[in-house]
Amino acid sequence: MESKLLVRIPEKLKQEGLVQYAERLSRLYAKASYVGTRKLRGQFFTPGQVSKFMANLLDIDHDTIRLLDPGAGTGILSAALCEQILDNDRIVNLTIDAYENDPDLLPLLRTVLDSCKIELERKGHNSEYKICEQDFILHNERCFRSLDLFWASEECLLYDLVICNPPYYKLNKNSPQSTAMMELVSGQPNIYPLFMALSASMVKSGGQMVFITPRSFCSGLYYRKFREWFLNNVQITNIHIVESRNEVFGRDGVLQENIIIKAEKREEGNRHGKLNISTSVGKDFARSREIEIEAADLTCQTHGQTFIRIPTSSLDIDILNTVDTWPSTLADLGLQISTGPVVPFRAEEYLLYNTRETPESAPLLWMHNMQGMRVVWPLEKNRKASAIRVCNRTGPLLLPVKNYVLVKRFTSKEQRRRLYASVILESEFSCNALGIENHVNYIHRPNGNLPVYEAFGIAAMLNTAVIDSFFRSMNGNTQVNATDIRSLPFPSIEHIREIGKLIYESQSYQNGPDLDNLVAEVLGIDAEIVESLSKGD
Repeated sequence: MESKLLVRIPEKLKQEGLVQYAERLSRLYAKASYVGTRKLRGQFFTPGQVSKFMANLLDIDHDTIRLLDPGAGTGILSAALCEQILDNDRIVNLTIDAYENDPDLLPLLRTVLDSCKIELERKGHNSEYKICEQDFILHNERCFRSLDLFWASEECLLYDLVICNPPYYKLNKNSPQSTAMMELVSGQPNIYPLFMALSASMVKSGGQMVFITPRSFCSGLYYRKFREWFLNNVQITNIHIVESRNEVFGRDGVLQENIIIKAEKREEGNRHGKLNISTSVGKDFARSREIEIEAADLTCQTHGQTFIRIPTSSLDIDILNTVDTWPSTLADLGLQISTGPVVPFRAEEYLLYNTRETPESAPLLWMHNMQGMRVVWPLEKNRKASAIRVCNRTGPLLLPVKNYVLVKRFTSKEQRRRLYASVILESEFSCNALGIENHVNYIHRPNGNLPVYEAFGIAAMLNTAVIDSFFRSMNGNTQVNATDIRSLPFPSIEHIREIGKLIYESQSYQNGPDLDNLVAEVLGIDAEIVESLSKGD
C-alpha cells in the first residue's frame, strides 16, 4: 500500500495547500484500507475544514513553539497549525512531536511533515519534527504520575501547544493503557479521555490544547474520574458543538455529537470566569452561533459527581438556572431507576407472539408500547414478541405488576426530543408479572409501590420541553442512561403530586404545549421560557 499511495503524490504537491495535501492522503489511505481495521484502531481522520478551525483556536504568540500531536495520522492537524503560522507575520521556531504507531500511515505522515518543514523554512521560519512510532500513552505514562517528581524531571518534555484528534475505542480495564492511568478509569474505559488527560499533563503552565472528541465524557459514570481530574487541572475556554454527527467523520464516524474543546493550563487562582460556546451544523463553521457563558454554568454537582453541561443559547442558560433550583433527585424522592431485564436474543426461546394475557405468560413491554404518557398493550409492531413465558427460568427477568414510570433508553437522531416517559398502572393489568425489554428504563419505589399521582407527576416532568432542554445540555447522544436520569433535578414531592393529580383527573395524557403550560403554572416557571420553547427558539 505504501508505494501505491506515494507514487501519485509529488506531482500534485505544488497545486494544493498543506491541509488539502494531508486530507487527500487520508482519503487515499481510507480507500486503500479496510474500514473494520480502522475502527479497531480508533482511526477517524479529521477533515480539512475541521483541522483549520481547530488550529485557529490556538494562539501563535511565542517566537518558539513546541507542538504535540498525539494521534497524528497523516499529519493534517500539524499541517493546519503550520498553515496558521504561515499566515502569521511572526517568525517562529517550531518543533513538532507527532505520535503515530500505525506503520501503514508513517510514510504518509513523514511526507506531510516534510512538506510542512519545506514551506515554513521557505518563508523564513525554523522547523524541526520528530515522528514517535510508540504508543503515546505507554511511552509517556511517567508524565502522568507524581506531579511533584514530574515537573522536576527532564525526562518529560513540556509543550506549548497540543492539537489532537485522539483514537476512539473501548479498552479492557486490565489493558496496559488502563493500568498506566488507573486513576481515571471507571468501568470499561475508552481510550480518548486518556489521551486528553496525558496531553494535559504534558503542557506547560499557560500552554494551550485543542481536541476533537465525542461528547460522551461530559456525563456518565465511566468518565466520572476523568471529568474531575480534567476540570481540576485545566481551564476550558472554548467549546464548539458539531451538531450533525455524520457530516464530520462521515458514515464511519462516532454516532454522537462531536465537540471541539480548547483548554489552557492555568493555576486555580489564575482562571477567568467566562468561556465561549459555539455551535455549527456539520462543518459550516462560517455560520456558527456563539454565546459567552459564566464558568459556573458549565458544570453541576450531584450525588458526588461533576457533570459538564453545554448550553448553546441564552434560553438554555435560563433553563439551567431554573432547573438548578429544584431541590430533589429520584433518590431524594425515595425512587430508583433500573434497566429492563429482558434482552430478547438471550430469552428468544421464551418469547411469545400474538399472545394476550394468560396464566402462563406475562406482558412484554417495548418502547413502542409507550404511547404518549400511557402504556398500550398489546400493540403489535415489527413482529416483536408481545409476551414472555412465565416459568422458573424467566423468573429473574420478570417484575411484579405495580405502578412504574417507563423511560425510553434510545431515540433516533431525527427525533426532536430525547426524553419520553409513560406510566404503567397496576390496576390496568390482571396478571401478576410483566417483562420490560432492555431498551426501556423503569422508575420504581423499592419495597413499595409508586402512588398514582407521583407516577404521573414524574412522567409529566420528564416529558416537558424544559427538562428535555436541560437534559440536552448535559447529554449529546441519543442514549438515555439511568445514571443521567438519577442526576436530574426534580421539584418537591408536593409539586410532583399536584402535577400528577391534575393530569390524572383531567386524563390529559398527551405531551406538548398544554403539558408544558400546566407544569410551568404549578412550578412558577417563567412564561417566556415556555413560550420560547414552544416556538423552537
